[in-house]
Amino acid sequence: MAIGDVFLPMAERHWGATSPGTVAIALLGQWVAAGTAAAGVGLIGLFPSGRPERGYERAVIWVVTLIGFLAPLLEAISSANIVESGLPSDGGQPIVLSALSVPALAPLRGAAEVAYHSFPFWPLIGLALLAVRHRRTGAAQRRQIRWLLLGMAASLSLWIPLILLWWLADPNSVAASVASVVLSTLALGTALGSMLVALFYTGAFGIDEPARRAFVHRVLRVTTTCALAAVAVAAGLLTSLTAPTAVAVMVAVAAGAAGQAFRRCLEHAADRRVLGARLAGYANLNRFGESLTRAPGSGELPRELASEIRRGLDLTWARVSLEPAGGQVRIVTDGTPAGEPAATVPIEYHGSTLGRIECGPRADGPLLAEDRRLLAYFAAQAAVGVHNLYLTAELSERVELIRDQATELAASLDRLVAGQDAERRRIQRILHDGVQQEIVALSARAGLVRHQLLRGDPTAADALADMQHDLAAALPDVREIAYAIHPPVLSDRGLLEAIEAQSSRLAVPLAIRADPGLRGVRFGEQIEATACYVLAEALSNVVKHAKASEVEVSLQREDGKLGLVIRDDGCGFDPNRPRGLGLIGLSDRLDTVGGSVTITSGTGLGTSVSVSIPVGHERAGV
Repeated sequence: MAIGDVFLPMAERHWGATSPGTVAIALLGQWVAAGTAAAGVGLIGLFPSGRPERGYERAVIWVVTLIGFLAPLLEAISSANIVESGLPSDGGQPIVLSALSVPALAPLRGAAEVAYHSFPFWPLIGLALLAVRHRRTGAAQRRQIRWLLLGMAASLSLWIPLILLWWLADPNSVAASVASVVLSTLALGTALGSMLVALFYTGAFGIDEPARRAFVHRVLRVTTTCALAAVAVAAGLLTSLTAPTAVAVMVAVAAGAAGQAFRRCLEHAADRRVLGARLAGYANLNRFGESLTRAPGSGELPRELASEIRRGLDLTWARVSLEPAGGQVRIVTDGTPAGEPAATVPIEYHGSTLGRIECGPRADGPLLAEDRRLLAYFAAQAAVGVHNLYLTAELSERVELIRDQATELAASLDRLVAGQDAERRRIQRILHDGVQQEIVALSARAGLVRHQLLRGDPTAADALADMQHDLAAALPDVREIAYAIHPPVLSDRGLLEAIEAQSSRLAVPLAIRADPGLRGVRFGEQIEATACYVLAEALSNVVKHAKASEVEVSLQREDGKLGLVIRDDGCGFDPNRPRGLGLIGLSDRLDTVGGSVTITSGTGLGTSVSVSIPVGHERAGV
């Protein structure tokens, strides 16, 4: 408008209609008019980001820009004049002659006129782009687009009849002039109003960048200070009208001092009024971070987090849910939830989801983009604290488990020591009551035979023969004791051979099911001794208590573990009753090599003792 109504007439009066400067200004004015139409397409169609997000949007912007550039140039080379005068004295003659005009290209003027006549309708293209963007975008951006879409649609519905009125109505008609003023005012007001609402109400220009926020904060501080200074000066000037100058100065100073006392409150109120609750939200974020530094892993963290989020963003409610792996879900809510959450942000730590933050809408409207970013900041800070909280709980559980294991280990060691003492006493009784008595008797008889030999008694030979027979009878008892302590075949040949040797000594028929590949394979000395001990103890229980007619022993190796199973078809027992020292001793002995035992039994169903022992690397037998 400035180029066409001010600069172009000035150039025509001072330089003339044919001057190159006047022609350049006229051509520039045409380009500005075309660029305005193209800018309208982008302003409406690319809202709110102002950037093409799809290929077709980029193509439309390039096409309208190209047409806007070529249309004035096409008119300049196809028409004798660029701008026609509207003054009656000129008789419609051209006032700006085109120096670029080519008579042979005159037929192209019609295309240029069509392009110019289409400019008023180009906002419809932007409206179509905006409608498509509204349909495919998310809910948050739809709220921003909706206001502009509805406002522009209403504005264009007023511009179309206004344009038709300009083309078709009598220019001298009063009714047409009044209708034009009313329609143009309503159309322009609707367009500007919808644009302002879309830009500011939905937060497209929300103050969130730290630099912008700091700048606005400084402006508010300076404004507040100037206002307080003006009040103090005004108070001094008013006082000087009725009092001496010294009194006026004192009043001004007192007013300034009083203003300083309220300055912080006024600045805070101004910040809240202009920047909104988001400024308090960042302050709450800093305060929450400081609380995490002071007391990491505090149990009150979820409650503090929910409270800070609700106060910082001025929300109707906020809820924090912690979801520990394998633990009980903990939910803390600040406020009264109503309806579905307006936003949900996960609390993640190194790719693991530890919980989530859910919140309702703001008290003064929907959540803005900066509110969601602030929620993400809260979640990022809380993730460290929640992770520490989980680590503390896990550490407490492990400490309790270690304490229980230490107690059980101490009791197991006590039982092992008691069992070893009992075993030594049993061996001592066997030696004392059995072999020792026989050796004492043989020693006494040896003394008698010695005296017989010294006297030359011929019956000494028979006595020596009897002693030899008694020694041979005592030898199996000695071997039995030695076998019970540690079978020699176990040391010489291996575990499977020891099991087979054990079967020949058992009073109950014993069937062995073993992997043939285990024959001749040796395991660690402690492992073989433990397995042999478990087998002997289990078979002893079968003989003493099971009343079984058959026993089966299975031996196999799988997944780095040695499996030993002893089954019988005896009377069984109730596995829920307290276990005796023998079964407890089995468990304690297996604990020394990292093994485990499972006992399955039932009255009249027999008993199965399943043992699993980690074996590591075996070695071939020699």
